Amino acid sequence: MTDKRDKNVSKASSNPAQLLAPGVRVDASDDGIRGQRLREVADMVFHLSNASEEDMMAKIARAIELYEDLKPADGLEGMLAIQMVGTHEAATECLRRAALQNQTFEGRDLALKHAAKLMALYLKQVAALDKHRGKGQQKVTVEHVHVAPGGQAIVGNIETNGRAASPASGGSTIEQHVEVPVETGGEKATTRRRKPKLD
Repeated sequence: MTDKRDKNVSKASSNPAQLLAPGVRVDASDDGIRGQRLREVADMVFHLSNASEEDMMAKIARAIELYEDLKPADGLEGMLAIQMVGTHEAATECLRRAALQNQTFEGRDLALKHAAKLMALYLKQVAALDKHRGKGQQKVTVEHVHVAPGGQAIVGNIETNGRAASPASGGSTIEQHVEVPVETGGEKATTRRRKPKLD
């Protein structure tokens, strides 16, 4: 037997206002939407049983400040910013619980593992926000290279060995992996493999 509520939800999917209780008014103004988002941010804050109302209001104010510092420009950024505040709050709560003086080893270990997962999620959320804003990592692929007679080109992958070259050592940290020979007009180009100088 199907629930009457399920039927009503499926019928109302074309008109979301039907899902609201009768007499409930939706404020679609910018202030109404902003107020709803701020309530969602406030709901992300962990409410400690022994915290005073003043402490809780300070935590909520800090969460709202974090949200506003992200400066969401559209609906997607707003939703992601709320999730980021929630992830940050959850991670810091896990770290707080791991640091409790009477915490068991197992409890501390579990709290730290959860905190690590939440912090990794937070970094993914930051990357998603940057990508949405057009600040993500960019990749350039060169498919065709034309070298004029007498010209020079490097063909292959150029990698840095994970450390910057220091001017004092004078050592190069660039390594070339040559994949294909280069032909320049009618002349044959020489390819060579440069190995980094060892310090």
